[in-house]
Amino acid sequence: MNNYPTISINKLHSEYDDWMEELTFYKEEINTFEHYLENIATKFKGREIMAQVEHFQNSFIRQKEVIDTLKHNLHISEKQLSAFVKKMSGMGLSNIKMDNHVRLREEMQIFRKLFVALKTDFRKFESFCNALA
Repeated sequence: MNNYPTISINKLHSEYDDWMEELTFYKEEINTFEHYLENIATKFKGREIMAQVEHFQNSFIRQKEVIDTLKHNLHISEKQLSAFVKKMSGMGLSNIKMDNHVRLREEMQIFRKLFVALKTDFRKFESFCNALA
């Protein structure tokens, strides 16, 4: 069921831009986490720590893949929106309301939730390792 109202084309385009910037930021944040993880891996050689290092390496790789997929899906939707705008040019587009792209919106919300959980877990692990040092 669609719980999101329709929105203007300009608002939808602006939201796509915001989402793309947000995803770029998350990817940069993961790169920073990977750097911290490399430092942890060089300091600690125990099995338990290294198992966690590998877990986070895999999680970061997966999250970057999800980011790339989301960006791709957003790019496709933006192209579809652009094609629609071209087709409808001269027809008072400012008054046209569009589907709020519920699937993309939900995918972004799920990604944010999972990313926050991963970030929280990694920060706890990082703090634990810093306490051992």
